[in-house]
Amino acid sequence: MTTFDYKFFDENGYVLINNAMPICLDTQLEIESIVNKAKSGNLTSARSFVQYPKFIDGVNISQIQHPWEECSPLPSIKKSIESVDFNELFKGFLNLDYSSYFADSFRMHVTSKYFKFSQRWHRDIADKETELEILSDKNPKSLRMNLYFFDESGFQIIPKSHKSFYSDRIKEEEIWSEGLLTKAHLNIAKTIHASAGDILIFHPELLHRGYCAHKRAHLHLSFDLNDEINIKQIPNLPENIKYKPATPFGSVAAKSSSDNMFRVLINLCSYYLPIPSINYFRFLIKKPSYLVNSFIQRHSVFNKD
Repeated sequence: MTTFDYKFFDENGYVLINNAMPICLDTQLEIESIVNKAKSGNLTSARSFVQYPKFIDGVNISQIQHPWEECSPLPSIKKSIESVDFNELFKGFLNLDYSSYFADSFRMHVTSKYFKFSQRWHRDIADKETELEILSDKNPKSLRMNLYFFDESGFQIIPKSHKSFYSDRIKEEEIWSEGLLTKAHLNIAKTIHASAGDILIFHPELLHRGYCAHKRAHLHLSFDLNDEINIKQIPNLPENIKYKPATPFGSVAAKSSSDNMFRVLINLCSYYLPIPSINYFRFLIKKPSYLVNSFIQRHSVFNKD
């Protein structure tokens, strides 16, 4: 593991920790087994953001909301995660010491090797009226974490060092009005290039998005940093993670995009045809300096890596 240094997180709001957990072939095979079950339509918590014809790599899975509840036991994945001392990571890389914390989300992010993925820019906070605290001296109330089991490039963030994006919500109104909730490229964005065994930790108020031109399949955790106790642990879960899902498995059916064949064919044509995005023309007239006005701003085979 790399030497502890919390200054990077303080300055940028995220940190990629190299070689944080051991990964073996059996671990990767278990991850692939979960994804294959989802692609075959055998996981009820699997979700597709954009559906394409199923004869190409099965269902185009984007997210698996409850992999542990549906697929455990997963002994190799469990062993890899249990080797991580999260208290040590929080203290050494974030300079934060939490007496108690639990995961309220423990899902998987997936991208097919046949279809590139371009998510909207967003923050992991539900209410846009909530005051941002990322630049304050307050300790984060929650954290986000990606556990990587394969070499992966497919996550982009706007570092905290770009303070105009994080100083108040007035700037945010400009961001929304300029259309950055679309899939436009930003020249101030950082792309995370992770290796198997790496762990990414980031502040939930960071602007970020999934943007992937390759296969990906990592576990994503949302940590609530409260003094939560009396959690009934799900069987076979790693012992170093308390898990209380915000949406319990089976309480709400996973929502996917329509599998209407006409809609699926439109998705396929949109993916392969070099048709410009509407925002491309809008940004020809007015464009923020930090925005890259790409000809195509959506899921497309023409997206660059």
